[in-house]
Amino acid sequence: MSAPSKLIALFILTVLCTLPISYGMVVDDPLIVVNSEKVDKEYAELLMDKYYTKRTIEVNSDNEIVVNENIIYNVPAIDEFEINDGKGNLLVEFTKSGETVTYKNFEYEEEIESDDEGDEVTFMGKTYKLINYDEDEKIVLGNKVEDIDTTEEFSYDIYTFKIIGKDSTGEVLVSVYEGNDRIENVKMYPDDTYFVSGSAVSIYYDEYLESGDTPYFFFEIYDSIELEDGETISGYSDFDTEIDGQTITLEYDNPKSLSENFGLLNYKVNLVDVNGEDLTAFFTVTQNLNYEYDMDEGTKYFGNNIFAVKLENDEEDDWDDELYLYKNNKKYDKIVDYQGSVQLVDQDELLSASSDLILIGGPVSNKVTESIQNSLSVEVTNDYPGEGKGVIQTITNPNNAESKILVLAGSDRDGTKACVLALNQGLYSGSGNLVVKLTGDDSVSAI
Repeated sequence: MSAPSKLIALFILTVLCTLPISYGMVVDDPLIVVNSEKVDKEYAELLMDKYYTKRTIEVNSDNEIVVNENIIYNVPAIDEFEINDGKGNLLVEFTKSGETVTYKNFEYEEEIESDDEGDEVTFMGKTYKLINYDEDEKIVLGNKVEDIDTTEEFSYDIYTFKIIGKDSTGEVLVSVYEGNDRIENVKMYPDDTYFVSGSAVSIYYDEYLESGDTPYFFFEIYDSIELEDGETISGYSDFDTEIDGQTITLEYDNPKSLSENFGLLNYKVNLVDVNGEDLTAFFTVTQNLNYEYDMDEGTKYFGNNIFAVKLENDEEDDWDDELYLYKNNKKYDKIVDYQGSVQLVDQDELLSASSDLILIGGPVSNKVTESIQNSLSVEVTNDYPGEGKGVIQTITNPNNAESKILVLAGSDRDGTKACVLALNQGLYSGSGNLVVKLTGDDSVSAI
């Protein structure tokens, strides 16, 4: 592949990224090939976002590394499956009747990293502060939503917090109101946390300062999750909670009520197919993780040639630390990474690879498509199949009879987009040719 062609080949790991069997084909170790300077690259991302594990890494305004992962598992199962990502364990059990699936258990278990109040922990793919830990009884986790400095009172949501007394040690007496009704009075010292019972709101008392005769009180407000052994969770009333030390188990109350495709917690479960011969069920499970990564000065490797570098300019303060992200030795503010993606630069090597190929774009925009156009079942030109139309076709690789090439090519950019949307929406059977037409921004029809 010559450098001027500006092609990117994205290598996708088989274990996570084999195309679903509902398309009637299996594309192993596919290389997705697209021109990086054309809009076709956006269409490739439409395809990859639906089927392939994706990770976004960036440095936020608080100078922290934030990682968002959208992990996709293609799961075959007889009557149950487990997914353990090293952080938590998902168990799904079900029964089958023909091609129909009925769920009988949905259970999630995770051990938080610390039992020290004030530490950051992750749970269900998000980063929280551990607000309260009562072994085997209660765990309260919170996400900070606002910093408060006040001389007498502050409000959040439907709650008002009025400081009605203080002493020289910094202890304060706070009256808590829900609307106009006082709930209770609570004493707080600096570093104390108060959880509003029956809500998702908690406050952390940071410190107390005086400027002349004026007192200033500094608080942090958190959206919180209260987990109590044997009880349901605020915001997740259909889950029962079991706490054993730092291990939290959530069990869904009524799994039989779930549809075949459903979303619970940070998972989406979709039934793809049930094999008519051995009754194996095939699922696509999508898990979303969104967490912060705290690193010391130095270098951290995130896999796939992605590194973070941190320089500490002041040991006491974090605000002036320098954080940089690199991929393949190039600096980025934000990195969007698909599982296992690499760049290839040799076209002959690409066509001789043992992997199957997915080519996005016609012969004008994609040089690899151009190089095999004489082997296509249907030739795609600027005139055929025409404006806003494209052809999906599967052929044997002319350079390697052991591999297949799936070609998504249009007469124009809309035609290529139509091919990608048609594949995403399951219109292509997986063999032969299909002519499609773009009928709207996100709609397509077969011709």
